Amino acid sequence: MPIPLIAAALSAIAPQLAQKGLDLLSGVFRGAANKGVEEISQLIHDKTGIDINDVADNKLTESQWTQLKQFEFDYQGKLLAFRQQSDANDLERERIAAADRGSARDMQKAAIASDDPFVRRFIYIYASVLTLLTFLFIFWAAFIHQYTADNKESARVIDTVLGFLLGVSLSAIIQFFFGSSQGSRAKDQRIAQLTQAVADRDADGSKS
Repeated sequence: MPIPLIAAALSAIAPQLAQKGLDLLSGVFRGAANKGVEEISQLIHDKTGIDINDVADNKLTESQWTQLKQFEFDYQGKLLAFRQQSDANDLERERIAAADRGSARDMQKAAIASDDPFVRRFIYIYASVLTLLTFLFIFWAAFIHQYTADNKESARVIDTVLGFLLGVSLSAIIQFFFGSSQGSRAKDQRIAQLTQAVADRDADGSKS
C-alpha cells in the first residue's frame, strides 16, 4: 500500500535530511509533493521499511539513518535523474511565468499608447482601488469588527478573505508594478542556473 506524504511534514523532511548529510534525498523532498516524490518515498519504505514522514519528527534511530545513507548511495543514479527532471520542470515553469509577466507588460504598453485616457489609466485605477479596499478591509477586520465566541464562522470568512487579498491580489499588484525587485532578480538568476544545469546535463549526455 502506498505511503502517503503528510503535507505538514513535507517542509520539515528536507532540512532534517540535509542536517544528516543526505543532500541528494534532501533535494528530492525540497518542494511540493508529486508523483515522483511519492514514488521515492515508497521505494524508501520498500527497501528500508522507513516511513519518510518520521524524518520530519526526527523519530529515526541511528540504525535507520545509516539505512537511509546506504539507500542514497545505492540509488544515487535514480535520485540524480529525478533531480535533473525536477530542475527541467522548474525551468519550464519559470519560463512560462516570465512569459506571462512579459505579456502583461506588453499589454500595458499597448494601453499606454492608446488615445483613450481611461484605457491608459485603467490598470492604475484598478490597482489603486483594489489596494485601498484591501487596506480598508484589514483596518475593519483589525479594529472595528467585533469577534464573539458564538460567531466563529465570521472569523473564518474574514481569515479566508484576508488570505486571498494579501496572498493573491495585493501580491499580484506588487509583482506587476515592481517586477524588477530583488525577488524577480533572484528568479532570473534561478532561471539562468537551471538553464545552465540542463545544458551541462545535455552536454554530458552527448559526450557519453
